[in-house]
This record gives sequence, C-alpha cells and structure tokens, in this order.
Amino acid sequence: MKRFSITAIALACALAVAPALAAQPADAAAKPNLRSCYDGKCTFTFTKPVSFRVSATYGSRKIRVSKVDAETVAVQTTSVRRVNGRVLTTGGGVNLGEGGRGSVGGLSFRVLSVTDRGATIRFTG
Repeated sequence: MKRFSITAIALACALAVAPALAAQPADAAAKPNLRSCYDGKCTFTFTKPVSFRVSATYGSRKIRVSKVDAETVAVQTTSVRRVNGRVLTTGGGVNLGEGGRGSVGGLSFRVLSVTDRGATIRFTG
C-alpha cells in the first residue's frame, strides 16, 4: 500500500511539472551552435547578440553579430595583437539589411532574413 502511494505522488508531481516544461520558449532550447562557425562557414538564427571565434586565416579572431533595429543586422570583428610589448586592438563592422551581402576581415556573409524577433545569417568563408 505504501509503494502505491509513493508512485501516485510521483506521477502527480510529474503531471504538474509537464505543462511548465512545455511552456518554455522554443528559442531558449534552440541556441545556435556557433562552434561550427570556426571555419567561417555556417548559417544560424539569433534572437540576442552572439559572439564566436573564427580561424586566424580571416584576420579577425572574434565576430559579434547583433540586430541594430527591426531591419538591420550588425557584424563586427575584433582582433587583439601584441606588437613590441603593446596590446593593439583592431576591428571593423558592417550594418546590412535583409538580403545584404558583406565581408569583414576576409570573412564573407549574407543576411538571409530579419524579423522583429531575430535574424538569420549565413557565413560563407
């Protein structure tokens, strides 16, 4: 009899938690896999600003992608070097709308879509 009561309580708790798990936003679970961007070739959708590293062959080591407004995406690069014991930081950036193509630091990309919630971008190396 005790075993039945414990099983019934566990089942009731599981049923009570299930709607809360289902109510989580889909984009919380679907974060872009930015490790695949290291070679400069990837496609991802983002809803918040994201940063990732790329190969040194592109001149810049870190890329930051964010939305500027409802129609524009910003792609920025940052590179840090030591020259004669001094730390030098260089970078650049491009702002583009949907369908726009650009390149920064030898890395080419295209903005595939821009919505109120986020944007999709393709890096082609």
